[in-house]
Amino acid sequence: MKEFVFDKKEYLSYKDFYKDIAIKMDSIKIEDYFDASTFEYNANILWEFLCCEFGYAKKAIKIILKNFDIQNLNSGKNYDDYCTNIVIEILQDFVTEFPNSKLEFINEN
Repeated sequence: MKEFVFDKKEYLSYKDFYKDIAIKMDSIKIEDYFDASTFEYNANILWEFLCCEFGYAKKAIKIILKNFDIQNLNSGKNYDDYCTNIVIEILQDFVTEFPNSKLEFINEN
């Protein structure tokens, strides 16, 4: 099972989060109709990528989210939190749809 670790402390905005997903999951090597280096900051494109690259291909992955304050993100106090929460919801939906993959939250104190 391949692991992908994403640490909230490394991102200034939700756009950095999208870019890091693209880099770590090697989507930038894929030529398609969308900008794979950012998923065009679109949750639907991220969903399609996850399904095609990992879900339908039956490649099990483990996604580790470090230092993401879910309660704060769910409150949607600002636009960036709102958009970051959408990305997390896509990841949660993915592991629900494809249970051979896992999602884990780790918070450092």
